[in-house]
Amino acid sequence: MKKIFSGLAAAALALSLASGAFAQSDAAQLSDVSPGSWFYEPVSEMVASGVITGYEDGSFRPDQTVTAVELVTMVARIIGAPSGESGGFWGGLQMDHAYRSGWISEEDVPRGEYSAPVSRELACKLLSSAVGVGYPAGTILPFSDAGSIAPGYVGGVMALYSHGIITGFEDGAFHPQSTLTRAQAAALLYRAVNLDQDGAPGAGEIYAAGYTAGQILDHFCTVALGAEYGDSADAVIRWAEPLLYYIEGAATDADLAKFGAIADALNSVPGFPGLSEAGSAGEANLRIRFVDSEGMAEISEDVDPGSAFNGYVTIWWQDYEISRGDIYYNTDIPQSERDGVIVEELCQSLGLLTDTYDYPESVFYQYHTDAAWPSTLDWAIIQLLYRSELAPGMDEDAVRAAAASIVR
Repeated sequence: MKKIFSGLAAAALALSLASGAFAQSDAAQLSDVSPGSWFYEPVSEMVASGVITGYEDGSFRPDQTVTAVELVTMVARIIGAPSGESGGFWGGLQMDHAYRSGWISEEDVPRGEYSAPVSRELACKLLSSAVGVGYPAGTILPFSDAGSIAPGYVGGVMALYSHGIITGFEDGAFHPQSTLTRAQAAALLYRAVNLDQDGAPGAGEIYAAGYTAGQILDHFCTVALGAEYGDSADAVIRWAEPLLYYIEGAATDADLAKFGAIADALNSVPGFPGLSEAGSAGEANLRIRFVDSEGMAEISEDVDPGSAFNGYVTIWWQDYEISRGDIYYNTDIPQSERDGVIVEELCQSLGLLTDTYDYPESVFYQYHTDAAWPSTLDWAIIQLLYRSELAPGMDEDAVRAAAASIVR
């Protein structure tokens, strides 16, 4: 079967939901979705495609249960089915379509009970009916609890299993009556829309939903090969040893929470040597300093004293390997701006020292935006920086040659 869509139509992308569970967001704002998570790639693509959105606080909440109307809406979006308000309910149009089309019955979801949680077996019936996949004769479900799947849902489970869209758990069971989570829903939809797709990203490949391989490599070469201030290596530089940080100055609880969140996310990047708190300033090789505007103006001869710097990074490297660094954060700016600066400067200290004039959704964007978390494009270049295929000292030609086989 061919891929269901290669990108949603403009009309589908324009759809928005009036439910709080679907407050508009994009992949750049998902604070709880990071590389290393099993659901990172499917969530990223589904968010970038407009199929699923996050919450107003920038989270995705991968373990939260999916309701009937939420899953129907997601499925309607991937196939371009009607979606919108009807009868005074924000999801009335897609629910009516689901009943009329046989995706669900009133026995599955009684009329008006649209906020009921969706079980894994019901999700299989709904998705298989909507995308029109069946199963070959002789299909046998290998799950240890296959016998507990309700008769009306067996066909849907078999259809998705035969196409590789659903798999069981490590214990060999399927858990058909367990409720579907948002991460699981994203995975099902991702596999469905990429069904039998030639050239789909494979294991170990770097992929940024919504961006081409060329855009990923261009973004990497812009941000990683050079420096905005001071000496520029024009080559790959990165940490080889674990980073031990020590925080000094007037950091707020919100500052510390944001720093901890991005540190945890970075620690899930394959190949990254790790970031943890040092016991003392003397043990640290990465010092984090929260200072006022006057202190910011004194940190480096590269900084114009009249400039309003919100953050600044200095690193020391030899043979293209970083040995220590300092990050300064300006405490005289609003907390909302500090959140983005905290993330940007820490990411830059990894060896990504140049700002970009492209991609306002990127934390490396030169001008101030609301970006307070790395975009999927940013996560791609962070992953690429610490891949074993790249080596400290590589120039642009060497980077592009080495990355050609791993970036999709």
